Amino acid sequence: MRVDLISTRRRSRIAAFTLVELLVVIAIIGILVGLLLPAVQAAREAARRTQCVNNLKQQVLALHNHHDTFRRFPSALQVGFRNSGAGWYTSYKYPRSPAGHAANGYPNEGAFWSWMARIAPFIEQTNLYNAMNRTPNGTGWPWWQRPGGLDINAQLCPTFVCPSDFRGGSKWVSGPDSAALTSYLGVTGRNQFQEANGQDGILYINSGVKMGQITDGTSNTLMVGERPPGSTLEYGWQWAGAGDDPVFGTSDVVLGVLERQYVPTATPDFFRPGAVQDPGDIHRYHFWSLHPGGANWAIGDGSVKFISYSSGGPQAQTTTPVRALTVLEAMATRSGGEVFQLPD
Repeated sequence: MRVDLISTRRRSRIAAFTLVELLVVIAIIGILVGLLLPAVQAAREAARRTQCVNNLKQQVLALHNHHDTFRRFPSALQVGFRNSGAGWYTSYKYPRSPAGHAANGYPNEGAFWSWMARIAPFIEQTNLYNAMNRTPNGTGWPWWQRPGGLDINAQLCPTFVCPSDFRGGSKWVSGPDSAALTSYLGVTGRNQFQEANGQDGILYINSGVKMGQITDGTSNTLMVGERPPGSTLEYGWQWAGAGDDPVFGTSDVVLGVLERQYVPTATPDFFRPGAVQDPGDIHRYHFWSLHPGGANWAIGDGSVKFISYSSGGPQAQTTTPVRALTVLEAMATRSGGEVFQLPD
């Protein structure tokens, strides 16, 4: 019996791990996890970027369906003229609504609804589109209506939210009013002002651009780009939005690639990295994304391209007449005749 007891103890001692061996195994596992985690994160980001591309493809296809139906692309948003013919915002120029204006000066198709609202029937949001008050009733902000107790502008459509935005279905809320947020803005052109050679893209205030007017070619012209809302959630609404004064929808539903804030003489902002934690909303006036290195863009021919920040270029900040065009500046115009090559 003593021999058996000694043998059992020896076998137990041989089968056990020492503390050093356990620590080595734990260290190896930690190293392997450390090596694997970036690969997992990269795979997840690749999947999110693919879904983002799909979102943009659905949007540009819906924009084309709108053109097929109405023989023009939608306006970024529409605002009114007074009966005298002078603009409500007389310091700045903008075209008249493509569908004309009612006697009270409001556009016949309704004021302030975004291009995203106009394509709603083509992305399976017909019921929401039919609930929108698009009559020229002169009430100012038509999206503050609550059939069923919820703002029309608060209805979330996932097609307009980048999956890399961890905030997902967050909404802007102020008292009883609320608005669903978008990660994508239409491209106004270079900027929002005619006086600064802007409003030269496809989607801008009161626009009604037809396919034949895109003489640069649809494969060379931007339509929609990425720009997530900042931490204040104030700018970037799906169905309607006025933007800053002047209320051309800029930073809310559309944006220029060299956007100028408030006045045509302002220094332009350009395509560069941004930040979600942005209490001053300083990143609302330039395109950027939550993908590393650049952003996805929908092109007029229905394709989607990932473009790096280097194509925006810091030279976009200069205001001198003679300077090299950035790639994005060339791609933003519908009929500028620019020659460019998109970097690989």
